[in-house]
Amino acid sequence: MTDATQLTPEEIQQYREQLKDNPEAIAQLNIIERCGGNLEQATRILARRADFEEVRAGITWETALNQAREVICNDNFKDGLAPDLISGVIAALVTAGDPLLVAVATPCASYIVKTSLAKFCKQKQLESED
Repeated sequence: MTDATQLTPEEIQQYREQLKDNPEAIAQLNIIERCGGNLEQATRILARRADFEEVRAGITWETALNQAREVICNDNFKDGLAPDLISGVIAALVTAGDPLLVAVATPCASYIVKTSLAKFCKQKQLESED
């Protein structure tokens, strides 16, 4: 089983090709690449650069994923997304207008695509049932 918080060099290159027309996503991919593909570490760096308080508390990754779940798993967004297209997921996160999601859209979208949209949203559903 692969770790969804870790991108391989091949995955980074694939996303780079898919996102070539999105300079902000490419810049975030560069950070992910510098972090050896570690999405959590890249998220901390990107959030720190955007000056989010959550970074100091060490909860950026989970905070970002929970906020992404609120946006992506909403039927209005989910129905319009192709689940394997990272550009659509990034666009949905950025369009939501949440400053944290804008700052860390690419690492979050990478995680969502790697885990699959269905599994990612199912995690929200399971949490709601608790």
